[in-house]
Amino acid sequence: MGLPIGSVIVPAAGTAVQVVASGNAVSAVSFKARMANAGAIFLGDDSVAAASGYELKPGDEITLSFREAIDLRRFYVDAANNNDSLDYAGVSS
Repeated sequence: MGLPIGSVIVPAAGTAVQVVASGNAVSAVSFKARMANAGAIFLGDDSVAAASGYELKPGDEITLSFREAIDLRRFYVDAANNNDSLDYAGVSS
């Protein structure tokens, strides 16, 4: 597997988008909301929404570490505004 680095665009606010479509097991991953975003991005599972996701305002970043590898396909994002995006970088196991 390649190094899991990329971006996710949420074309329609209120619609969860999977971070990656194919598997990438990681032991750690950082998520960063783009500075150019018009509003917040929400990180979570397939049921993520503004009311239930981890909120990242433009420029905010969170790094998660895991005892055991986790598949990036488990993460989804939603956005308060159309076409806002999130960058991610993982450490492969």
